Amino acid sequence: MPRQSTIRRLPRDLRDQIGALLDRGRTLDEIREHLATLGAEISRSALGRYKQQIDKVSERIRRSREVAEALVRNLGDEPESKTTRLNVELMHSVLTDMLTQIPGPDEEPKTGDDQVAITLDPMGAMLMAKALDHLAKAKKSDADLIGKLRDQARKEEEQRLAKSVDAVGEEAKNEQLTAVEILERVRAIYRGEA
Repeated sequence: MPRQSTIRRLPRDLRDQIGALLDRGRTLDEIREHLATLGAEISRSALGRYKQQIDKVSERIRRSREVAEALVRNLGDEPESKTTRLNVELMHSVLTDMLTQIPGPDEEPKTGDDQVAITLDPMGAMLMAKALDHLAKAKKSDADLIGKLRDQARKEEEQRLAKSVDAVGEEAKNEQLTAVEILERVRAIYRGEA
């Protein structure tokens, strides 16, 4: 198993300061000098490797945001339920990818430029199960919402149709319209054309 980097072994507040300085565009030498004033001696190469890792993660996040923004643009006029379903499927895909990367009991964790060793302790397993449970509940809530929206739309359309029929009913009595004429008038009123 690879050794943990010297920066990852630093206290969280120092790592946060390094991240903040990198965000502000400080050079590696400036960051090293700042850390030295705090009593932490870190090599320039360790800082460089740490910055590369942060840059890789930032690039992944940037690409994910671009994909998400493109999906939102494409789904902009779509009903919210489709967006919800997409989010549930994307999250399910992420969880599945993570689960497939967990090594078996006889396997060594895989690491490389674009891979990180994933282990699953009892707390991680519980959180993963909870995430899957939340996804299942989100799917059910989405299906329930779609059902309610369909029922509501059907009721509204039935009310519009009933009003159209009532409006034509009086005309049909007075003008002695044929069934075809009645149907055409109902359609016109229903569509808002009459």
